[in-house]
Amino acid sequence: MASEDRHTPAAEYLVCQSTGTCLSVVSGSGPGDAVVGLAKCTGSSSQRWYVCDGRWQWAPDRSLCLAHKQGELCLAPCTSTTTQASWTLDESGRLSPSHSSLALDVPWDYPRTKVILYPKHSGQNQKWWLLSTLKKIIDDSPDSTPTTPTVPRTLLHIVQGQHQQFSQTGRKPDFLISQSSHTLVTVLSGSGPHDAVVGLAPYTGQPCQQWSLQAGQWKWGQDPSLCLAPSTSSDTLTLASCTSSTAQWTLDNQGVVSCGTRVLDVPWEHPRQHLIVYPRHGGINQKWWNLATLTMQVPSKSPPMNNDSVYMKEMACTLINKLCDTSEPFPIQRTVEHFPGKVSSSAPRITATLTLDLSSLGQRENIRMTAPKDWQATDLYIPDGELFQVMLPDWLSSQQASQISVRVGAHCDTLQPESSNVKGRTFKRIPDITEEFEVKPGINNFRSQFGGNLIFTFEEGSHFNVNIEVKNVVRGLHYILGKTSKEEWERVRDIHKVPHAMLEGKSVVLVVPYSSILALTNPDQLLHRYDQIIHLLNDLAGFGDNDPPPRGKQWLVEDVQISAGSAHAGFPAMFCQEYYELCCPDTPYDWVTWHELGHNFQQGNFWSYRYGSESTVNLFSLYIQETLLKEDRLRKENRYTKTATEVDEGLTFQEADCWQKLVFLMEIKHAYPKCGWEMYRCVSRTTRALSDQQAASLTSCQQRQIDYVYELLSEAVGADLLPHYQRWGLEVSKKAQAKVTQLGLPMSPADLSIRNN
Repeated sequence: MASEDRHTPAAEYLVCQSTGTCLSVVSGSGPGDAVVGLAKCTGSSSQRWYVCDGRWQWAPDRSLCLAHKQGELCLAPCTSTTTQASWTLDESGRLSPSHSSLALDVPWDYPRTKVILYPKHSGQNQKWWLLSTLKKIIDDSPDSTPTTPTVPRTLLHIVQGQHQQFSQTGRKPDFLISQSSHTLVTVLSGSGPHDAVVGLAPYTGQPCQQWSLQAGQWKWGQDPSLCLAPSTSSDTLTLASCTSSTAQWTLDNQGVVSCGTRVLDVPWEHPRQHLIVYPRHGGINQKWWNLATLTMQVPSKSPPMNNDSVYMKEMACTLINKLCDTSEPFPIQRTVEHFPGKVSSSAPRITATLTLDLSSLGQRENIRMTAPKDWQATDLYIPDGELFQVMLPDWLSSQQASQISVRVGAHCDTLQPESSNVKGRTFKRIPDITEEFEVKPGINNFRSQFGGNLIFTFEEGSHFNVNIEVKNVVRGLHYILGKTSKEEWERVRDIHKVPHAMLEGKSVVLVVPYSSILALTNPDQLLHRYDQIIHLLNDLAGFGDNDPPPRGKQWLVEDVQISAGSAHAGFPAMFCQEYYELCCPDTPYDWVTWHELGHNFQQGNFWSYRYGSESTVNLFSLYIQETLLKEDRLRKENRYTKTATEVDEGLTFQEADCWQKLVFLMEIKHAYPKCGWEMYRCVSRTTRALSDQQAASLTSCQQRQIDYVYELLSEAVGADLLPHYQRWGLEVSKKAQAKVTQLGLPMSPADLSIRNN
């Protein structure tokens, strides 16, 4: 091994900006057997490189350099004649062989450990950070974090002005500002109980927007003898005489304004001037700021950095801490009080024994949907920044240990400046706050920068159970349906006040903030409802005794900011707490829950996407709505009739939006009620029964997917659906038509539309 001297530059790490993982020699040790790829950044010598004259010397043996041969990365002797071992790092962070149009590239295929050479482009999967670059980012960045208040700065300026004005005059009126629309509760017209119209309007500062909370009554600034009150004949708001009104209001620390069992709610329909009282569900359209809460958020520092700068700085801090040895303090202290939250220093640190259950792993190869992963929840929580140990028995083989990983936190979304929920807005939390660690037999020392629920994740391999010991953790909150009693839950809930709790049913695991569980009075009912939804999803997907559903549980995680949408599918499914509260009893029965979990049950590239990803997913939503509530959203919104008229006027399936494509599918279901939902169970079951070769053939051709569903639905309903397809302009191949003709089925009516009923 080449020796180091004081003139040698410090070791570098190459960190992929897309994955946050490090370029490593993952196996082997020389030119003949070294495998170069990506691995979690651990600071090990196999991930360290020394850069000398365009050559990347490998730290364990600096006579060997990063090289490429026939498009594959490798190690090669660092000789002056080895041209394939010379590299150039450009200003955008791309690393290329000298004088080449190719660059190091990380393909998007899971598990994203492969590194190849690929023509240069501007994608993040070709961009790399160096350790020295990361340190410079931190040194050059001002002291700013992504946890600055999310109140619009225009509102904060208004508050500053009003605070100064009221301080000078001695008057103390207040405002009620919707956190969803950023508009204020206002008497829009009228001036008394008989004609006042109460709604929302932009800030003007006029007395018609001013209120004062006294003895549970919101007194109107323009006439303090009148108070805000729910209407006695509808769900709207009005003014009432303060002396005769029985309306008593409370503003809690979540920003919810309540009167009895109902709360102030801003409906989502445009132009959002309407104000009602509605049962509490925890969404942001039920949350409010008043002058006092906003005054506390007036910034005293300079404006925050832009999103690109915040992202670069926070990722740099994360990676530098990851590369720090556990025997040394973290170089950078992270701010977690805002999110994910801090564990009290007075909470007892304990040692606990757990049984890890790897007796069943993985899924059937033909499951053909987004199946749950093998995660095991625990009742333990990891404090941020503190060393903790995971001890596996020495008898466990290295191969068995490699199947086990330690995960801290379930908030898996990595936010980036271009994430749709960040772009044009701000970061509300640190971009990447969960960590996963590999374990070996014996004692494993770890630290988490952010803390979180302790979760164990498993990979396929041998099946076994193993008892392990975990040290220096705190007791968390883990409710298990059928195991945890209500009395025990209420007792531990008041003792173990960790930032996030886990609620586990037969088919789901919920990860929710501690504040949410305080209002949860019936965890069993909540989990039974979520389990009911999974049962219905399994039912429409056609699973049964001879075709069992995927094993494992769906995880749903509530986060302060997610990468896209108000919620999104995947494992885990992510829900933004601005819009949804997973602990609210109504959330399992909300369309969004059916929709996002339904995405996980779609048979994507086999047929679902070709008939509309956002259309076929709502087959699940409509089925659940019909089963639970005896309703049909399409009928309620008059979409059947509207769409039928548009098809009459020439609308084609290709031109249709997601709701119209859903009508196309539901028209078949309603036209053949004897078959009904069973036709779609048939499609799912048949898709799982395909051989690998048949499945590959199906995914390779979009026309084949159209034909495939046409053939299956025609056979299921007992009629050739060609006229229906033709009416919608959806072309079916001659081969598929001939195949259905051979079944001897009668032709369906051309017009299967549902009009005015």
